[in-house]
Amino acid sequence: MPTVDIVIRSHAKDFAWLRHCLSAVRRRCTGFRRVIVVVPRRSASRLTRYGIEADSIVRCPDYAEDYLGQQVTKVLADRLTDADLIAHLDSDCVVRRLMIPADLMDGAGRPRMLYTPDRHFRRGVPWRTATERFLGHPVSCDYMRRQPLVYPRWLYGELREHSRREHGMELSGYIQARRPLGFSELNALGAYAHRHHRGAFAWTLHPSPAYDATLTRVFWSWAGVTPAARRELRRLDQEDTAPLGTGDGDVPAES
Repeated sequence: MPTVDIVIRSHAKDFAWLRHCLSAVRRRCTGFRRVIVVVPRRSASRLTRYGIEADSIVRCPDYAEDYLGQQVTKVLADRLTDADLIAHLDSDCVVRRLMIPADLMDGAGRPRMLYTPDRHFRRGVPWRTATERFLGHPVSCDYMRRQPLVYPRWLYGELREHSRREHGMELSGYIQARRPLGFSELNALGAYAHRHHRGAFAWTLHPSPAYDATLTRVFWSWAGVTPAARRELRRLDQEDTAPLGTGDGDVPAES
């Protein structure tokens, strides 16, 4: 099986979420090689206040706009690890079932990628304009349909080369030149893979605008850890944690 590392990019405002995220990873995730937490340098000193520990804690640069900065970190994730596959998990996501690397790929070791066509969104595909502007071709699907999102390490270098070839600049510079909602790093990776490397992934149709919650509960970090969120977090701690196995019941699509 391919080696898989979990990468979590966080910052000080999300450390209350990160604590819950890592607690669930420790209890429910097995078979992953490492858990790598990446935080801006100015945030790192606050980790001990929250009792946050990981296999590896990496300090990244302090960005003037960290919403864009976290996107830069993710498109450089292959420089943080030499794992075959990189599983991105956000701070405000809680793994809700026992999870092993095989739950994120098919029997041939290909990452499972969910996608939702635009007809399932009332107001069109989120991030479409930003992704089309970067890739230079129409995009009719959204690829951020569940957490974690898994990509092979070789894909990141190809996406950066696309930026150099098509936009004449490094991808990190391209991202930082956008407005805060002007780029979607995980959709860019997914749409690029769907067009250029379709056979390298196991594509799964997700015919709903809602996130798939089979593996994780995705919260909204900007709202903070509200009393309602705390109650749900306590409930998630008590959920049945039977293993998923290698099939997740999604509707398969054309390869």
